[in-house]
Amino acid sequence: MLKKRRDNNFLILLLNNFVNQCYRYRVLIEEGYFFILCDKDGYVIEIIANAQLNEDFKKLQFKEGISLRLEDSGTNAVNIAMEYKSLAQLYGKDHYCDLFKNWYCTAMPITDHYSKEIVAYLDISRIKIPSIKEQSITLKNIAIYLEKCISYRSEKMSAIEEEIDDTDKHILSSLVRNGVRKAVMDDVGISDRALRNHLNKLGILFDADNDIKIIMTAINIGIIDTHGNIL
Repeated sequence: MLKKRRDNNFLILLLNNFVNQCYRYRVLIEEGYFFILCDKDGYVIEIIANAQLNEDFKKLQFKEGISLRLEDSGTNAVNIAMEYKSLAQLYGKDHYCDLFKNWYCTAMPITDHYSKEIVAYLDISRIKIPSIKEQSITLKNIAIYLEKCISYRSEKMSAIEEEIDDTDKHILSSLVRNGVRKAVMDDVGISDRALRNHLNKLGILFDADNDIKIIMTAINIGIIDTHGNIL
């Protein structure tokens, strides 16, 4: 599970940041809506819900790592979206698993349009509600944003991925966290000359003429996040 989350770290952070920074979606979560993000194979990699639901999910053992594939959980919105590769809605009574009998769910694939591949599935759900009409609009709006960011990242990374090595990534991460080159040298364990060579290379790749621009480009491309986590 740790590998699945690490492989999808960019998408997990992207979804959390988008939902948490938007007042409308924060209100929906407080009202009882919740998001389930699955990887391309149908395994849950992130759940975004309010405090009460998180406690309820713990008791029900509904957590990251479980499979929502048809053979593991029976009919649900995620595996219908997986089957038809399109938006799917499912009312509580139509679920196979008793755990989901009161859940009203809408799910759809998240596509990397640059590589033309489905990279994940996102579900928005609510328990015990009379209608789920509005869920599809909300889900599509979020999916459009995620897909734009993912596709942009894939396009940019395809042009530079062979030029970026692990040391470059650790330098970028350390530069965000520490801010000054001396601290980066100690943190990464490289000489001043080696650090300058790496940053000069990154500056050319990113068309950036200072450390701040290098960092901002690396964040925008999706190599690191604003906290220095490598994506």
